[in-house]
Amino acid sequence: MLRNLGASLIEHESVTTTLAKAKRTQALVENLITKSKHYKESGQLDKLRTKLDAELYKPDVVIPKMLNELTNRYANRDGGYTRIIKLEPRIGDNAPQAMLELVDSSTREMKFWYLARVVARLEQQGLPLDKLTEKNVRALLLHRKNGEQVFRDAVALCKERWYKNIESETKPRMKSDKNGFHKTFTNYEVVPRESQ
Repeated sequence: MLRNLGASLIEHESVTTTLAKAKRTQALVENLITKSKHYKESGQLDKLRTKLDAELYKPDVVIPKMLNELTNRYANRDGGYTRIIKLEPRIGDNAPQAMLELVDSSTREMKFWYLARVVARLEQQGLPLDKLTEKNVRALLLHRKNGEQVFRDAVALCKERWYKNIESETKPRMKSDKNGFHKTFTNYEVVPRESQ
C-alpha cells in the first residue's frame, strides 16, 4: 500500500488518502528524496535505482522523475519536501482524510492555488493583505524558482477566471489581530470575588 501511494505521489505530485496513510507515506517519500539527492551527488546511481526499485512501484516512471526533476527541484532544501493538508472526513465511514502533496510545484499544489485565489480576491476588492496572508505567501515562495513571477501569473489567472464581476462578491471578513479574551489586549478591570 505504501509503495503504491509513494509512487502515485511522485508521479502525480498529490494524493488524497486517510491521515494515517498520508503520514506514513510522507515519511517514506521524504526519506527517498533525501537518499536520492545523496546518491546522485556521490555518483552511486546503481544503488539508487536498486533502492527505488525495492521501495516503490512503477520504476519506469518514478526513477526518471526522481533523478531528473525532484533532485533538481529540492537541491537547496534539507527536508520538508511534502505537505499534508487536512480535509473533511470521508463520507460513509467518517475517516479523517488528508491531501499529501509535493511542495514547490505550481501545477498541482493546493496551498499555492488557494493563496493565489485569496490574494486575487483581496486585490480585486481593493483590500490590503493581512499579516498572516503575507507571511504565508513569503513562506510559500521561499525556495521556489521564479516564485514571485509564477505567483503573480497565478493571481492574474485567478482574477480572470473567478473574479470578473467582483461587485457580486461579498467582502471577506478580516480577522482582527487582537484577541478579545486576552487581558493584555483588552481594557477591562478585574473585579475581585466577594468574600463569603
